[in-house]
Amino acid sequence: MLSPIDSETLFAELAVASARVSATRSRLEKKKIIGDLLAALRPHEIGGAVGWLVAEPKCGPIGVGPAQLWELTRTPSAATPSVTIAEVERTLAEAAEVRKDAFARVRALFAKLTEPERSLIVGGLTGTLRQGSLAGLMLLAVAIVSGRTEAEVRQAVMVMGSIGRAAEALLEQDRKGQPAPKLELFRPLAPMLANSVESLEAALEGSLDAQIEWKIDGVRAQAHKEGGRIALYSRQGNDMTRGCSGLLDEIGSIRARSAVLDGEVVLVGPDGAPRPFQDSFSAVASGISLRAGARLRVFLFDCMHCDGRDLIDEPLARRLEALRAIAPAAMWTPYALPKSVEEARSFYAAAISKGHEGVMVKDLASPYRFGSRGRAWQKVKEHHTADLVILAAEWGSGRRKGLLSNLHLGARDREGSFVMVGKTFKGLTDDMLRWQTARLNELATERTEWVVHVRPELVVEIRYNEVQRSPRYEGGVALRFARVVRHRPDKSPLEIETIDALVAHQADFAEVARSEQLSLFEKLSLRHG
Repeated sequence: MLSPIDSETLFAELAVASARVSATRSRLEKKKIIGDLLAALRPHEIGGAVGWLVAEPKCGPIGVGPAQLWELTRTPSAATPSVTIAEVERTLAEAAEVRKDAFARVRALFAKLTEPERSLIVGGLTGTLRQGSLAGLMLLAVAIVSGRTEAEVRQAVMVMGSIGRAAEALLEQDRKGQPAPKLELFRPLAPMLANSVESLEAALEGSLDAQIEWKIDGVRAQAHKEGGRIALYSRQGNDMTRGCSGLLDEIGSIRARSAVLDGEVVLVGPDGAPRPFQDSFSAVASGISLRAGARLRVFLFDCMHCDGRDLIDEPLARRLEALRAIAPAAMWTPYALPKSVEEARSFYAAAISKGHEGVMVKDLASPYRFGSRGRAWQKVKEHHTADLVILAAEWGSGRRKGLLSNLHLGARDREGSFVMVGKTFKGLTDDMLRWQTARLNELATERTEWVVHVRPELVVEIRYNEVQRSPRYEGGVALRFARVVRHRPDKSPLEIETIDALVAHQADFAEVARSEQLSLFEKLSLRHG
């Protein structure tokens, strides 16, 4: 669908594609819808279009809250589509930049939008789209339309930091016959992530060609250095240099003119022991002066670039050689190269005794790749936990009156949507309750007398006993004895646990599968397949 005025694609075309994707469960059909749309777009429209379809609008936060957006949906809408993708992107980018007049700009835009267009924008900005996560399918569609391999597209997503920017660069450059994008200093990479495993034995699986490191419960940090310029970025690509100002001299001492390094920033006390994650996150996020004796410390564990040479395709062993050649030993994440499972267990026990939550087991032959990449990086923790997203919260009573307390927890299904898997109010301290209440009120999309429904953005780490079947919840399963460990505002909802993973993590799942509960998990597989 093209605008008769300027022959550019109308935003309504995205709304139509989103609705068609929502209406089918066929992955093949979804991929075809996305591929056809991408092929018809102009180069300058691709980044914005992909952002809306994967629920990551290019504009980012615009300073207009959910309540204001819902208010705008009740105003008269346009009968005929007239707004182009470019106009939507331009208006929202200006709103995000100006902020002071953001609502007026968005209100003027909404007056020209049809109902389906409004639904797409509100859903994308509030995280309430009901089309499932399309990131995986989008990646495949971009590969097909651009003529690239899936590996090349994944690489582009990593070095560009988002699938929207990668799609824009690949499709535009493909038409010009230029090479795929490369790593660029001060443009944060999408980070490599780890898979959870139950034990060291499972992680090593008879092979000792691996390195074991402390799993440090800090704030993931990607450091970029060129000459005297230094910047640190969060796992979501946000600049957190100001909050880490106390580390800049230390990172500046690295013996390389240019470098891109991966690590963790953690707050330690006077005794050098790590503080809880929430303390580390607060220290970095606020950038305020620390209490006497407390300081931020950085632990580096990877090197993706050094003095003009990109290392992301090199095996981890070579990347570590580069890291240890340029960084002082005090900045290395403690590690071991165990020759037996017994040695690995001893290292694990030492990490726990130092106040860390477990270990990472890494394949020394693995390249650096964004996302969770099979057995390349695996994490083994003392207690089994899952990262879930908060879907809603109930107002507390008694001493918790006036605070959002009982959390509705969501996991991802195979379509990428969020489905509820339980509730919990346990484990929350008074400070956590106050912080949580303020944050969830910012994310609120709907309120009743007892419950506040929120955009699924705030990730929370949950410790639980087991997974059991439950017809009460849409996901068909529930967590037993769920307890909050900590909030994880540094993590994206795209990183949370899937229902399949929750079930698979259970040590007795094979026995459960042979029991009468098999029918439940068969139903889950059929429903998502």
